[in-house]
This record gives sequence, structure tokens and C-alpha cells, in this order.
Amino acid sequence: MTEAPTPRKRNILLLAGAGLRASLTEQLARYPEFAVAPAASAQEATRLLAEGGCDIVLAEAEIGEAFARAASQRFHGPVLLIGAPSIPDACDYIARPFRFAHLLARLRATDEREPPIVAIGDFRYRPGAFELTDAAQRRLPLTEKEAEILTRLAAARGAVVTKDMLLREVWGYHPTVTTRTLETHVSRLRRKIETDPAEARLLLTEKNGYRLVFSPAR
Repeated sequence: MTEAPTPRKRNILLLAGAGLRASLTEQLARYPEFAVAPAASAQEATRLLAEGGCDIVLAEAEIGEAFARAASQRFHGPVLLIGAPSIPDACDYIARPFRFAHLLARLRATDEREPPIVAIGDFRYRPGAFELTDAAQRRLPLTEKEAEILTRLAAARGAVVTKDMLLREVWGYHPTVTTRTLETHVSRLRRKIETDPAEARLLLTEKNGYRLVFSPAR
């Protein structure tokens, strides 16, 4: 398997409450395209922004809306608020509740470059657009969950993604979701990309999770 090239790292200034800050810092650390500079207060975020080197500002509305509005006036990069702003159209935002896969797609969409395309057998997948096409360039329909699973597996570059991780990142901590739910969605994905779903060669089951066999599209 040919390794995908490591994308340019983009620096995210993250202003959020302790719980969300810790959670997003941990999750984004799994993606080599991002580096996170966490801030616990608007004062700390202002200092970090002034030091430079920031590519994206990501702030939680409850504690960072005023900072985000001020930053959007002097910072030339994208500013994204988690939660709706109190003043309509004051900031670009992602509404709550949100799934990490949606936030990840929004962060990737702020990059002016084309989203990376990965080859999965005869298929091409564009994670930033949740778009799967076959060898004839026909677009194959994916459900929201199928797209999120495929995006997470593609981001792992062939490494195993555990079932617990997929359940947490795709469905959150919803108590009614079980590994059987995940297995059902993986089975549906296999029917779309595998020649023989019973003998999977692209979306493999490992001891504690799944991994995707892919190479960069040419």
C-alpha cells in the first residue's frame, strides 16, 4: 500500500470550556493535518492570536463569542463559532448538537486547496465533500453515517480505527447505539465498495475495529 502524503499542518486556536477543550484537543490530535493551541480564556486566546502562526480560530459561543467577533475583524483566517451566535450573521458557526465528523469537515473546508482524494479499489473518495465515485465517475449515494465512517477510516491512513472510537466520533455517546449498529453500517458500506462483501478486501475487520485499504488517487 502506498502511503498518502502528509498534508500541511494547520494551526487551530481553540477557545472553549474545559470539557469541550479537552475533548476536541484529544480528537484533533489524531489528525496530522492539524495542531491545536488550546486557550481557557479570552485573554489567553487574544495573547495566542497576537503571537501569530494561527490558521483557524475555533471558539465556543458560551465563553468565546465576543472574542470570535473581535478576531474576525482583525484576523484574516477563518473564524468558526461552536454554537449559534447571539447576533445573527455575526460569525460563521456550527450549530449544537454537532458531531465531530461534521466539525472536521467544516475545518477542512476552510482550506482553499482541493480536499484530498483517496482511492479505494476502483472507487475514489473525497473526504471533505463526503463524495464517493466509481471507476466511471458516477457518484454513489452514501448515508450520513456511512460517509462519516468512511471519512474516519480514510483519515487513519490504513491504521485500525477501533469500534469504540467510531461509535464515539460518529454517534457521540448516545446510550442506545451499540456495536451492532456500527456493524450494520459497515456491512452496507461493503455492499457498495466490495466485489464480494463476504470476502472483504478493502474494508477489513480487525480484532478490535476496522481499517481501510487505500492508496492516493492519481
